[in-house]
Amino acid sequence: MTALTTRIGVQDDGAAGIAAAVARRAAAAAGLPAALADRAAECAGALARALAAQQLSGAVYIQPPALRPGLDILAVGSGPQPRDTHRPSGAAPAGGLGMDGLGPGVSAGGGAAPWPGGPAPGDLRSVRGLADHFLLRSVPGRGAAACARLSPRAGGADEAEGTGEAPGEPPEGRAAPPPDAGSVRLPAEGETSCGDAWALDTSPDGGTVTALVADGLGHGPAAAEAADRAVDAFRGSPGLPLPQLMRAVHAALRSTRGAAVGLLRRTADDAVEHCAVGNVRACVVGHDGVRHRFGAQPGVVGWNMPAPTAHRLPDADGGTLLMHSDGVEGDWARQPLPGLTALPAPLLAVVLAHHHRAVRDDVTVLAVGPVRRRP
Repeated sequence: MTALTTRIGVQDDGAAGIAAAVARRAAAAAGLPAALADRAAECAGALARALAAQQLSGAVYIQPPALRPGLDILAVGSGPQPRDTHRPSGAAPAGGLGMDGLGPGVSAGGGAAPWPGGPAPGDLRSVRGLADHFLLRSVPGRGAAACARLSPRAGGADEAEGTGEAPGEPPEGRAAPPPDAGSVRLPAEGETSCGDAWALDTSPDGGTVTALVADGLGHGPAAAEAADRAVDAFRGSPGLPLPQLMRAVHAALRSTRGAAVGLLRRTADDAVEHCAVGNVRACVVGHDGVRHRFGAQPGVVGWNMPAPTAHRLPDADGGTLLMHSDGVEGDWARQPLPGLTALPAPLLAVVLAHHHRAVRDDVTVLAVGPVRRRP
């Protein structure tokens, strides 16, 4: 079963204790040692306090990373912060996302972007020291997002992940590390089960990544059953050609209420294939905006599915693959928030869900970063 994301709304620093307790429980559930659970609690509390201190109305999101062991603790805040007058020379201009450069696994790339309204508060600096990998992006006058990742085995090939840089392919004879990926899976308000789900698979050599997003019809346990069965079918044979894989998912859902299902595959040459039935949206995004939108066939997987067809984009040009259920309002792509599509995958998924979520619907967002190439 795909793990649920836990969201803790932050209006004041009273949310810090709640976030810390949730992070500690999530770390224990993920099998992390007690020392990492303690660090997770500190990170979550500190991020909540940082949002409150800067009067950023927002939330802390806690979940396992998409393709790695460990725990991600993310914070997204928005509000009318003062324009940043401390931006170092060479950093991103006002109105665009600043570089982070504030901690391990993060590249300065021309200068660090202060937390909106001034230098990073002490709570944020403490997170930098606690996390194995740390990302921070901010848009002056609009908001900020941060991701603290705790890993049971930090270092090595994973250090390149999450930096926002174009990572190189590992040395000859060494399997490629997983791609940079981010996700969100939240039930509709008032529900305890989520009728959306996602899954990712990478080939043994790391050159091909295949993704699924499933949106079970309706809400509640029956919708969750359909989405979970779609994930199980996907995991049973993720390497099949996409139309054949869609038919396998269709067969698995015949005794359920059905689902909308989207499939994406990127190969080592950066070509992308897409196959979808129902209202799961997919696109390729980059620093220059939404580069390509894929269409979908009408129907319900498990019930009245048409003969599935796949469409191919010859070159994603280093873009990020993005899929989401209709729990994200679809008009976001017409005029994306400044800097949104340039975010690293872990931040892209949560920022999109945070700003464009339909709270009365389940929501799943899955983002997969650029293919790893040999320098």
